Amino acid sequence: MNGICVLTEKDHKYETKALYEEVFPDDKGPFSDWYYEDRCSDNIIVCRKENGEAVAMSHLNPFTVGGKNGQTAEIYYIYAVATKKEYRHKGYMTDVLTKSFEILRDKGVPFCFLIPVSESLYRSFGFYTVSKFTFERIQDFSRVVANYDLYIMEDENYVRRARKEDELCENREDGLPKDPNIMVKIISEKSFVKFSGLSEDVNETEMIDWLRNQRIYIAEAV
Repeated sequence: MNGICVLTEKDHKYETKALYEEVFPDDKGPFSDWYYEDRCSDNIIVCRKENGEAVAMSHLNPFTVGGKNGQTAEIYYIYAVATKKEYRHKGYMTDVLTKSFEILRDKGVPFCFLIPVSESLYRSFGFYTVSKFTFERIQDFSRVVANYDLYIMEDENYVRRARKEDELCENREDGLPKDPNIMVKIISEKSFVKFSGLSEDVNETEMIDWLRNQRIYIAEAV
């Protein structure tokens, strides 16, 4: 089978594991095993197949974002965007990301985020830099709520995964770009207006400016 595939069943997501470990060799072993067994239980993977092999992909990892006014929304972290070396420069990344945005738009997601290696690359897909990535994992969630305007909500599942991630990545900085930033793409303007409380006639530039003016806590690597 060739073309774009949307993988929602965990067993099917393992079809992309070889590509993941080829493009991100430092993650191969305990981390990638845990990632595909646990994190891939509730995410979505969009991939491009050639001759039945996954050659490009994007992982859509769900989180719930909360705000200082008590608002919440489901958002997605765009993770592990990758293309097999011999299939690069064929537009496969564009195909995969375009399908990813379509899925998120159908879900009414206000925005998605990523931690880019190349910010200029993702600007062409409508992403904007809004804040710094937070290396320090704040263990006391009440501190997060007290000191930040926007943050990832925590529940038992989140805490379990965060602890396991930190255990498997003792030096979290090694797997991230130097001086990493958070980039955001507005997906559904209607949902963003509802989440932010901005007026309905707001434009995308004003939405991004609103995000840049928020104190944002994001310390997720997957």
